[in-house]
Order: sequence, then C-alpha cells, then structure tokens
Amino acid sequence: MNSGESELKVNLRLKRGNFQLCCNAQLPGGVTAVYGPSGSGKTTLLNCVAGFTVPDDGEIRISGTTFFSGSSHINLAPEKRRVGYVLQESGLFPHLSVEKNIEYGFNLTPKNLRKYTPRQLIEMMGITHLSHRDTKTLSGGERQRVALSRSLASAPQLLLLDEPLASIDAPSRGFIIQKLKMISDEMRIPVLYVSHSLSEVIAIADHVLVLSEGSVAAEGSPNILLGHPDVKKLSDFNAFENFLEGIVISEDSENYITAVEVGDANFLVSHTGSSIGSKIILSIRASDVILSGEIPSSLSARNVIKATVSDVHFSENAVLVECDFGEKMLVEITRQAQHQLDINKTSLIYLIVKASSIMTLDK
Repeated sequence: MNSGESELKVNLRLKRGNFQLCCNAQLPGGVTAVYGPSGSGKTTLLNCVAGFTVPDDGEIRISGTTFFSGSSHINLAPEKRRVGYVLQESGLFPHLSVEKNIEYGFNLTPKNLRKYTPRQLIEMMGITHLSHRDTKTLSGGERQRVALSRSLASAPQLLLLDEPLASIDAPSRGFIIQKLKMISDEMRIPVLYVSHSLSEVIAIADHVLVLSEGSVAAEGSPNILLGHPDVKKLSDFNAFENFLEGIVISEDSENYITAVEVGDANFLVSHTGSSIGSKIILSIRASDVILSGEIPSSLSARNVIKATVSDVHFSENAVLVECDFGEKMLVEITRQAQHQLDINKTSLIYLIVKASSIMTLDK
C-alpha cells in the first residue's frame, strides 16, 4: 500500500432468500482480490459497494466518504459514489467508437476531478491503433482494455472489477494484469478485484478476501492464503498460471530464440522480435514445469533453472510447490512426485521448462 491511498471499510449484512452475506473487513489500498467459488457472494459484495444492491444493515465507507450506513440512514446513490465498475462483459456502447466510448466517461466528470485525458488512457492501455474502430469488431481482450480506460476516464476513487479476465486469452490476461498493477501503484486507486482464478489472485493482489457461502473464510496476503484450508478446497492448482516480468537480454533470429532475464535466471523462449532491454511478460502454467532434484542430462528442454523451495502447499489431488530464483514460480506436481523427490521447504530444486511451453507478451 502506497502512502496516500484510501482504505475501504466494509461491514455489512444482507439476506436474500436462502442466501446471507456477512462481511466485516477493513481493506487497505492497492489491489484486494475477492476470491471464492461461484455463489459465495463476491458479486453481491461489489454491487453493495457500488450502490446497486442495498444491504440490510451495516456501513460502507472509503476515507471520509460514507457510501452506506444503516444506523445513520445514509445510502449514497451509485452516481454519487465515484466508483468505476468493469464487468466480465465490457458493456461498451456499440454505436460509439473506441475513443468516443472513453470520452463519454471523461465528459461526464467535473473538470476539477479529471486526472487523465482520453488520449493518455488510450496510449497507456496500448489501444492507439483501435481509437477509431467500431467496438463490435474488437476481441475480448481489446474490449476489456477499452472498458477499463472508460472507467478510469471518470476519475473514480475506487475501482471494482468483476471477473474482467474470465473470457479472454492468456496474453491479454497477462497484459491487463500488469496494467492493473501499474494503475494501482501510479494512480493510487483502491481496487476490488473479483476472481475465482488463483493465478490472477497471486499475480495481481496485494491483499485477499476469501468468501465462502456468504462469509469471510480468510483474509490476508495471497502467499499466506495458499496454505489456508478453505483456499485449498477452492483452488484448482492444475489451472494455475504464472505471470513473470522479465527483460529481453538477447535475440537470436537465426535459431529463433530470445533470452529473457527473470530474477536470477535467464529463460530461453521462442523468438519474440522484441528489442534488447524491453520488458516482457512470460506466462507459464504450473503444470508445464518439471521438477528435478539434480541437473538433468538427457532432456531436450532448453530451460533448467536452479531454485530453492520456499513453501509446499497440499490439496486433495495435487501439490503446489513455491519455488524461488529471485522471482517466485509455483509448480504443480503429484503427491507421489513430491514424496519421491523428497521436496520440502528449503530444498534445492531444478525447474525444467520447454521454450514452447512459455507464452510471451510485450509489456
């Protein structure tokens, strides 16, 4: 959390039919991921904060502004809360171009509150080439970049994101995750980010709130929560995706190979055409990494990375190994493999990754 960021206080109770939501949390600035299975109350919580759903009782407050107070009979209208809201479906205006969509939010914002012009946001989100396009022709990832830009154009004091990456491809997910981290750091806008994807939570969150059946099951650092029993029941380790930020250190066009420095390690990936020194994101699935207790001698994989095991997390069907080589990578293995390799905290290990298993995207 950066100095000057706002804290969000949420203490609410709501009952609708057989479902009940009880949430009492003081959320720091930065990105808070709201994590849990379908039906746990994640979207309902965001709708209460946005003002679209009215709690039965409690209080919702950010800095000196009270959005809702049951005891004081305060219920600020949604348009008065200065909240940006991006859904899984982007909700763009189909009759307006990309630029006009973003200008819409900007033009409704009082001049003294504006922070970024539409042009600045378009450049920031890497959509300059889409400015005059019809939004109906955009891909899912492009639509979400435009939706995020439009929300930011209204200078929100709080940003709510409800599964914004659920239906888009891995490269777009990695790009938007990096941009959201930048937005949180540079704009100092608190972000509530709903997801049931463990990969997204680990990649983006400073803080995590875990909901289960309408109640807070756990709260704290994403790393701490990897070992929490309620989280392990919710997690699909096999689908976990690592997003690593690196710097291009060499390009070998003849052999179609790019070298990328990540932490204390160098990864060889398929040729990217990126310039030396440029930043790049590597996407590696946890299940695409092989672990070995010694340097392999007969494998074709180009990447053999020496690392230390910083933690081991068990679920019913798999083991998630937390590996450190100056950056953190999570690797999914079977319980049998963990037992055979005798992998424990502080073990020395080698990560084996095929170049073809690494997806890359420019930052």
